[in-house]
Amino acid sequence: MRSRHLRSKSGIRALSTTAIMLTAVCSNVHADATPKPGSISVSGLADFYYAQNFNDPYPASILGLVGGGSLSIDNVGRSFDVNNGIPSLSLFEVDLVRTEGKGIPFGLTATLTAGDTAKVVEANEPGGQGWEAVQQIYATKSFDVMKHDVTVDVGKFVTPFGQEVIESNGNDEYSRGFDFQYAIPFYHFGIRTNTPINSQLNLYAALVNGWNDVADDNGSKSGILQLTWTPNSLSSYAFGWMTGNEGTGAYGTGIAPVGKGNIDTNLFEFLPTYQVTPKLKLAGELDYGQGAGNSGPTHISGDWLAMAGYAKYQLTANSDLAMRIEQFEDQPGAGGISLRLGMPSYTKLREITVTYEHDFFKGNVIARLEYRHDHSSQPFFLGSHGSTSVDQDTLEASAVVKF
Repeated sequence: MRSRHLRSKSGIRALSTTAIMLTAVCSNVHADATPKPGSISVSGLADFYYAQNFNDPYPASILGLVGGGSLSIDNVGRSFDVNNGIPSLSLFEVDLVRTEGKGIPFGLTATLTAGDTAKVVEANEPGGQGWEAVQQIYATKSFDVMKHDVTVDVGKFVTPFGQEVIESNGNDEYSRGFDFQYAIPFYHFGIRTNTPINSQLNLYAALVNGWNDVADDNGSKSGILQLTWTPNSLSSYAFGWMTGNEGTGAYGTGIAPVGKGNIDTNLFEFLPTYQVTPKLKLAGELDYGQGAGNSGPTHISGDWLAMAGYAKYQLTANSDLAMRIEQFEDQPGAGGISLRLGMPSYTKLREITVTYEHDFFKGNVIARLEYRHDHSSQPFFLGSHGSTSVDQDTLEASAVVKF
């Protein structure tokens, strides 16, 4: 993201303080109305944070990465703000976009990344850590089909699911919720299409290798459908479904060993967004997922439910206050291990987050102060001296510098 260059995990929504505007799905679209054919644009960001976890977690949890390597995690349940008491670089990103034309009949997009965020996003990649530096890379071609503009992308791209995105400055809060971390994918590899059906309806369809896998982990493909209805300039509703057999990319090596996971998985999602007043925005997220199949010789199953509510109020032209409240439930079935958290029993995660944001230098520097309280029905978070806890409280300061 940006000029506000908008690439969103939800793929097709961009909400200003006064209206909801559709953008090209999951692409890096700049504010320029009509980029010239063959033009090249470069943008990027650097994301820094400092988190204080009041549990004083020690020692850290270790996340094993598919293909080798590991990542130390103090703040369990967090997506990318994983370090405690250490000034950290979460993400460094460079976006390269070339439009169609001037000898090349298709567009090209590449999103290059480094930092802890890149490691977490690629943690379950069956192809190993070689993809860590490439969050997205895809070719784009536009067609006119029966008087409808159809955009086709082929390659690696971020998922259309979820209200929140990988880049923190595209969200209302700095930390990502449990829904983002556990309920839905990060990215896909395959082919996708985006088609405005009429002035209110937009259809997204994709055929991909699966959840979080460039290298196919089981030889099976997954399908994605997402329909977005924008009845007016103030509201938007997205309905999504993903289905297919999943393995390592979706469930990790602990549940689905490389080449052996064959778990029939379905994900259903509803995303409403409403601009109540020019200053107040409300949004929600509802995800339900289920999986059943074999991990090696073992039959496993389970389902999960994620619910989140978001509110953002603009205080001044350069500052706003945001709140998120959510609940994530993970229910194990056959095999006795929950599919998303890897817990031996039903686990419910809850959190509430309050974030103050102030923009500097015409929005090119975004500073935030955030307080978050996490609670679990089972000991899930780290405490001091190797203990575990059902609660976790953090205070974070962050800054994103865009260029």
